[in-house]
Amino acid sequence: NKHRVLGIRRSCRFRMTNSDNSLYIRNKSNNPIVIILYVDDLVIRGKDLAEINKVKSFLSSRFEMKDMQELHYFIGIEVIRTPIEIVTSQRHYILNLLYKFGITECKPVSTPLDQNLKLNADSGTEELIGSFIYLTITRLDLSYSAGLLSQFMQKPQDIHLDCAKRVLRYVNGTMD
Repeated sequence: NKHRVLGIRRSCRFRMTNSDNSLYIRNKSNNPIVIILYVDDLVIRGKDLAEINKVKSFLSSRFEMKDMQELHYFIGIEVIRTPIEIVTSQRHYILNLLYKFGITECKPVSTPLDQNLKLNADSGTEELIGSFIYLTITRLDLSYSAGLLSQFMQKPQDIHLDCAKRVLRYVNGTMD
């Protein structure tokens, strides 16, 4: 919220990045700490746990906060830690999409779109196409499909819905 943003910027001496107004950085003594703020949720990352705890303590003294400790889920993205990597997944979001559009039992396909597909403005649903755009946060393989289909969001036709359902079938087979 607005008050939390002002507290982070003024009192904690974080600066909002030019590229993203939900990303705040403080680089004190070559020890950067990053805060990602989304509505009422925030993630604090950095190398120095003591500094992170100071920021958490300060913010907790000013705002009602609950420390969820290790990050597992944030804005619909699951965060999975293994001994060698951090993996992000939108599997739960995908399952909800398949259920919402009634194709949980669909047969998966190997590509998001038919390579011979030709679309035009006279040839789907805005919500489904918007969902693909959101999936591109962790699924770069959907970028082309989401971009192409989003060109027809103003006046989607049956062919666009058919293409969007094919993307869903692809996502169903590649959600892991």
